[in-house]
Amino acid sequence: MKIRLFFTFLLAGLVAACSTADYRSHKTVSQGIDYSRYPGNEAYYEFSADIPLDPSVLAEEDTPAEEVLDEDEDFTSENLASTYGSYGDVVINVAAHKFKLGPAASRKEMTVFQKAMDKAYAVALKEYRPVGFTYAMSSVGAVNPLSDIEVRCMMGEQSANDVGQATCALFFKTVGSAYLDLIKEAQ
Repeated sequence: MKIRLFFTFLLAGLVAACSTADYRSHKTVSQGIDYSRYPGNEAYYEFSADIPLDPSVLAEEDTPAEEVLDEDEDFTSENLASTYGSYGDVVINVAAHKFKLGPAASRKEMTVFQKAMDKAYAVALKEYRPVGFTYAMSSVGAVNPLSDIEVRCMMGEQSANDVGQATCALFFKTVGSAYLDLIKEAQ
């Protein structure tokens, strides 16, 4: 009976000792961390023009001549004032085409395909000069994501009505032929 009573008190003491040992209560929390000293908190702003010192609305200055940009610098619109609204033309999907790179397509084929698309973009842009012309690609392969690539041809609504189908047809044709030529060169 003494042994039973001794073990009961021993177990009660162990349970009491375990219940009071809360390790979270001994954790120290430092509240004085200054996050402003860490890198990445500096804001970098680049202004394209100087800030005017006197009000430009009231001043009667001659407006500066418009800069002539290269063909690759302004690809969204030739003249924003001639588009539909003050924010420019709406960009819409004109056509989409799926290219099959093969079931064993890898990074090498994807790199060659990207070069072919860049070349085709330059050819179509130079030929028709559509406003807002761009493309988007996405991998749609079931087993190998790079085996099938879908390319969408997009441009401004006004250009899409004028030269959209011809531009996209030339773009997709040039992508296919340039890819075949570049893949032969790579092998």
